[in-house]
Amino acid sequence: MGQTARQPSVKIPVSVFAWALVAGVCAGTMAPARANPADGLALNLASLADVVGKPPLQGSDRLKRDLAVLRWQQFARNSELVGHAWTYLGREIGRFQAAIGSDFEKTAPRIAAGVPQFVHLVDEAKNQLKVAHARSRPFLTHPDLKPCLPLESSQSYPSGHAAWYVSTSLLLADLLPERRERLLAVGHQGMAARVTCGMHYPSDVEAGQRLGEAAVTQILLSPQWQRFKRSVQPEVKALMKPPAAGMPVVYD
Repeated sequence: MGQTARQPSVKIPVSVFAWALVAGVCAGTMAPARANPADGLALNLASLADVVGKPPLQGSDRLKRDLAVLRWQQFARNSELVGHAWTYLGREIGRFQAAIGSDFEKTAPRIAAGVPQFVHLVDEAKNQLKVAHARSRPFLTHPDLKPCLPLESSQSYPSGHAAWYVSTSLLLADLLPERRERLLAVGHQGMAARVTCGMHYPSDVEAGQRLGEAAVTQILLSPQWQRFKRSVQPEVKALMKPPAAGMPVVYD
């Protein structure tokens, strides 16, 4: 009997796979992007504005206190405190990983992607309130104040970093109540860093804290958050497995 001729093997260049991947994405054959879990949720800006209140008036005792704190911080801070403040410069949910004791991207990708979508609503409210109050940064009004973080020219009241760290820590604490104390500690550190380095008046940070807390109260009552919370319970369970050597320190 005659033998069947062997077909020569063909090696497909890697670039072909790359182009196929791109073509698949362009054609819509890849998995669709994950939906925004906060879609349809709108915060009540009027009630948030009432909670935030107005910045201190020129010549008021509150403003004098603000300036006294900033000048003391500038005198007392050292390289260690400045370095600590720099670790809170960014606003990424990964900053809370040590408080939980797990890697978000590997263990809880839906939580890592979903919580910032809710916090984005707080950020939008903060932007509107900043425009309404139009308070300049302390170092722009008082030249003797020298910030130790990159300069920012946006308005100062309320503090966006404070609102972000507070709201993120509280939303994560609602998902992971066993880690609440550790998560809130990181949130408070993120707030304090803005005063340590002279980027905000203390009253800016306090207003940002009030904004974050009030906004989260609205978010937690929403059907969007309740659906999201139910949907990520498998990830919540996975996050609650601590490292074999115990939980890391989350703040100095």
